[in-house]
Amino acid sequence: MLDQIHLLAAVTVLGVLEQAYFLLQVIYARRVFGISPPKISGPPEFERIFRAQVNSSEYFPIFLALLWQAGLFFHQGLAAALGLLYLYARYCYFMGYRASSSKRLDRCLCCPGVGLCSQPRLP
Repeated sequence: MLDQIHLLAAVTVLGVLEQAYFLLQVIYARRVFGISPPKISGPPEFERIFRAQVNSSEYFPIFLALLWQAGLFFHQGLAAALGLLYLYARYCYFMGYRASSSKRLDRCLCCPGVGLCSQPRLP
């Protein structure tokens, strides 16, 4: 059984680490801008980081459910590859959202289990 889920488990651990990274970014932003919990408002820079983390954590349970269902009932390798692509898309989303609106990505198209990020807009 373990040989059938090792890729799914690895992607799950990477997803949890990514969520932890996003959370650490919020903690760091709270310290930089002097915003103590439970406040969620402050300078626009802090609010963008906080909102990006919350948006990412809202979709994480859906991602995990789809990852494991696809991996167990269809194909583990394909589900893991699409999971990695989704995690990369979430990272692109987070970094784009935390940047000022003039430096954000043009768009980030995300579908359940699959994410595609466009290249940053060039001047």
